[in-house]
Amino acid sequence: MEIWQLTGPLCRCLEAGQSAVLCTVVSRQGSAPRGPGARMALLPGGVWLGTVGGGTLEQMAQQQAKALLEGRAEPGILQYALGGPDSEMVCGGAVEIGYQKLTPADLPALETLAALLEKGRCCTLCQRFDGQGPALAVREEGPDAGPGAPMLEETVFTEPLGRDGMLYLFGGGHVGQALAKLLPEVGFRVVVFDQRPEIAQAELFPTAQRVVLGDFSRLAEHVQLTGRDYAVVMTPGHKADLEVLSQVLAWEPYYVGCMGSCRKKEFIQGELARRGFSPEQIGRVQLPIGLSIGAQTPAEIAVSVAAQLIQCRAARSPKDRGGCPA
Repeated sequence: MEIWQLTGPLCRCLEAGQSAVLCTVVSRQGSAPRGPGARMALLPGGVWLGTVGGGTLEQMAQQQAKALLEGRAEPGILQYALGGPDSEMVCGGAVEIGYQKLTPADLPALETLAALLEKGRCCTLCQRFDGQGPALAVREEGPDAGPGAPMLEETVFTEPLGRDGMLYLFGGGHVGQALAKLLPEVGFRVVVFDQRPEIAQAELFPTAQRVVLGDFSRLAEHVQLTGRDYAVVMTPGHKADLEVLSQVLAWEPYYVGCMGSCRKKEFIQGELARRGFSPEQIGRVQLPIGLSIGAQTPAEIAVSVAAQLIQCRAARSPKDRGGCPA
């Protein structure tokens, strides 16, 4: 669960005058389940959101978070070794997890963070774990801010956020609906665009950031992509796909994928060339979209596309995403 998925529940908790605990992986050495920036939140009533790695590590983190929420512990950073003769964890590395008790005083910073991420703005989140001053601070960055990397300096952890941009899904048919449901689960913020009134319905895409009803031939009337964004094209027909691709490629988003067959690929590439696009621009289009896993059903195709998107996102980011390599 990404930080933008935690801001809503945390804001509602603080708005109600309650407190919560935010657990953040702030450093990683060697093999470990999650890298810096992985987060888990404890809400009143024993509600847990997110994960810092699972297993014994997470059990210990949950115990510390409960103690902090109940006033039996102080904010701070603890280190956990993931190996050794007396440990049930055999990854072999170590992680440091920072613990913060958020109170209603932290609500303005959380609301600012939520608003910036919802608008697709670049920002930097600063977290203090020494209890000396505000737990959270947010700084908006310019649109051309570089990717950056999470950094721990003594008891202060800073992380650049919002660099991934939005994922624009052009076409909300059976595969689009399956994909729009899956992508937020793996950390993508989705905007659905369709020109069919019966498809462009918010209730069909409850986890999307926005659902847009518009003409596939006039995208700029409603959206405009940046170099940080992802474009997934799966309209009802090849002509509409071509119209969308012709507009999207001019925006030069980070990723462009289009659903279709190898035969369709030849048609699309030929038409784009006739419209003046260079071989380099045309070559950026992932068509057929997704990893080759033998997918056939809408849900299976959604998995293959999501896997490719995760792969592309990991390749662009300096963020240490963790893992326990052999």
